[in-house]
Amino acid sequence: MLHFFDTIPLPTIVVNSENSIVFINKVGSQFLEISANDFTSKPISLLLPELELSILINKKAFETSYTNAIGFKQSLVIQYDSCVVQEEDYKLFYINALNEFENTTKSKPTFLLEIQKQNNELFSQNKELEQFAYLASHDLQEPLLSLISYSKLLEEEYEEKLDAEGKLFVQFINKSALRMRALISGLMQYARINKMEHRAKTDLILLVQEVQEDLTSMINNNAAIITIENLPTIYCYPTYIRLLFQNLISNAIKFTKKDVSPTIHINSIERNTDWLFQIKDNGIGIDTKNSEQIFRIFKRLHSEQDYVGHGIGLAHCKKIIEFHNGEIWVDSLEGEGSMFNFTISKEI
Repeated sequence: MLHFFDTIPLPTIVVNSENSIVFINKVGSQFLEISANDFTSKPISLLLPELELSILINKKAFETSYTNAIGFKQSLVIQYDSCVVQEEDYKLFYINALNEFENTTKSKPTFLLEIQKQNNELFSQNKELEQFAYLASHDLQEPLLSLISYSKLLEEEYEEKLDAEGKLFVQFINKSALRMRALISGLMQYARINKMEHRAKTDLILLVQEVQEDLTSMINNNAAIITIENLPTIYCYPTYIRLLFQNLISNAIKFTKKDVSPTIHINSIERNTDWLFQIKDNGIGIDTKNSEQIFRIFKRLHSEQDYVGHGIGLAHCKKIIEFHNGEIWVDSLEGEGSMFNFTISKEI
């Protein structure tokens, strides 16, 4: 939710109540010639050692200096303000070169109003989403649970009175209700992805190993072989990235050819502004005409009789990658396996 600070035309550092940096906008990273991730969760004094917070907060502006990585020193004026984002208090530090300070002070109020407007809109949308999740988890599931219970009771209590066709109808009712319950559960999970956790430095080798442990039964039952190569340690939202790998790996195992053991290879490539990840399998593949549709929620390419699922997993993956300022796509030919590619930005 702090990414809207990237719309500010000034170098901006966002600091929490403990004076630790939580976000540096893109203009700020370029101006200071740093990678924002290197200073995330670090005290602001590490980045600006000559900054005196008490004076800045009282006077709203403070003149200091900054020395970049190659030793170039320049005079800066840092302005202070505060804001509330999702009921959290943050300090904002706007940075500019001393000779441009007057122009900066003139433009500042306009974009602060815009930030507050965007913040209010986002907060309102999140509240509506939470209400929807509550409705789905309680009001919608309650009648389904009753339907499931009574259909089972009908099947057990009237087993001798129901003929074969009647029993089949009851089974259809029960099966349909269970599937609807699973769809509602998946929709709730999709909605909850909006409630972002804190970013953390994450070892993806350990994370994928944990995912494999969670999928041990599925891996063993299908004699799947999974190899890992060059997975880095990155800043990300670890719970969501774990869900991402779990969905992609389980799909690679599930959508496999008959009498063929799944073989899955996971690797990454570091690029200038992001990491590219690739998950390659020897499964049934995907027709190129469906390569975009598969990321839509509830989109299924196969019947439930052939492959169990509800068409939600890849929609989750797409949403998770969008939170990480990345993209996800698939390279595949039907019958020849698939390679799912996704990127995670170094600036999230």
